[in-house]
Amino acid sequence: MFNSINVIACKNNVGAFIEIDIKKADSKAIEEIKIALDEYGVVFFRNQNLDSASYVSFAKQFGQCADYPMLKGLDGFPEITVVEKKPDENIMFGEGWHTDSTYTKEPPQYTMLYSIKSPPKGKGNTLFASQYESYKNLPDEYKNKIEHLKAVFSADGPISKTRNNRVAEKGTGIDPKTMSAIHSIIKVNKRNNKKSIYLSPGHVTKIVDMEEKESKALLDYLFHHQSKPEFVYGFEWEPNCLAIWSNHVMLHNPVNDFTGVHRVMHRITIQ
Repeated sequence: MFNSINVIACKNNVGAFIEIDIKKADSKAIEEIKIALDEYGVVFFRNQNLDSASYVSFAKQFGQCADYPMLKGLDGFPEITVVEKKPDENIMFGEGWHTDSTYTKEPPQYTMLYSIKSPPKGKGNTLFASQYESYKNLPDEYKNKIEHLKAVFSADGPISKTRNNRVAEKGTGIDPKTMSAIHSIIKVNKRNNKKSIYLSPGHVTKIVDMEEKESKALLDYLFHHQSKPEFVYGFEWEPNCLAIWSNHVMLHNPVNDFTGVHRVMHRITIQ
C-alpha cells in the first residue's frame, strides 16, 4: 500500500507515524499520505523544518485552505491560525473533545497542526479519539437509532469559552451565536466505506426533531462512548512536529496540564 512513505501504526490503529521530510514529498508521497489518513484518521510527522510559506504550500496539496471564522490569520499568511497558550494563562484554546468548525455549512475535512513552541515532552499532549473505532464498537441498537439522525452544531457551544482570550486580541467580530449548522451524525468515507460518528461534544447542542430530555440522554451516552480509552491515542508534542487529521474521523482534545510555558501551534484547515 505504501511505497513512497514509511508508515508505523499507533496502538489499536488509532493514528500512525509517517517518516518522511514533507518538504521533499512528491505527488506519489502526498497520495500515500492521503491513503494513510483514510486508513488511520490521523498521521504524525516529527523533525520537520517548515517556515510559513512551505507549510502553506504543503497544505494546499490536500485541498483548498479554509477560513477560520473567529480569528484573523497570521500576518502575511491568513491561512494559518495561531493557536497558543501564554505563560500566564490557565485556559487552553480548544480544550475539550471536539472536531473543528462543525458549526459551518461545510466544515473542513482536514486539520493540520504544526508545533512552534511546546511544553516539556509529555505535557500538553493532544488526545485523538477514532470515530471509526467508536462507530465499530457501538451496540447495534444505537447504530440503528442514529443511522438517519442529524444534530445542531453551534459556535456558541461549551468549547467557545476557550477562545475568549484570542478573540479579544484578534477576533473577526463575528458573534458565535449567529453561527450554527445541521449535519448528519454518521459519516461514510466513500474511499473505503468506513463509517464514523460525527458528533462534536464542544459544539453539539441537540438532536434535530427529538424531545429535549431524550436528546440529552442520547448525546450524553454518545459523547461518553466516543472517547473511551480504547479508542484514544495521545500524541506527545515537541517543536517541529506536524499532525494531520480528518475531522470526519477524529475527535481531538488538547490536554491542559501545564502552566508557565508558552505553547504556540500553527493551524491550517483544509476544505
